[in-house]
Amino acid sequence: PGYLASCYEAVRAAGGVCVADEVQTGLGRFGTCWWGFEQQGVVPDIVTMGKPMGNGFPLAAVVTTGEVADAFRSSEYFNTFGGNTVACAVGLEVLAILEEERLQESACRVGAH
Repeated sequence: PGYLASCYEAVRAAGGVCVADEVQTGLGRFGTCWWGFEQQGVVPDIVTMGKPMGNGFPLAAVVTTGEVADAFRSSEYFNTFGGNTVACAVGLEVLAILEEERLQESACRVGAH
């Protein structure tokens, strides 16, 4: 505990941004929280999430602060999986299933063993 907070503090003191890669740890896999970074009590500037959002369908997302998002306004932006209606539908369905089947609670229960 405290390790990630001290890393974030050092990065920000040097003018950097903090990124949490939640591809493996996000979407309730810890059971006790929705995001892995929550266990460390930090708030990243950028959060990446991918594969699990689409449950096999190619889908990814980036969530960021307004300040970081504004930095992209003055540059050309490119991504591999640009948003489309099918990807959005898949992502929404995966989130609904996570909630309906109470998979975060299941992860907490299984992880306690």
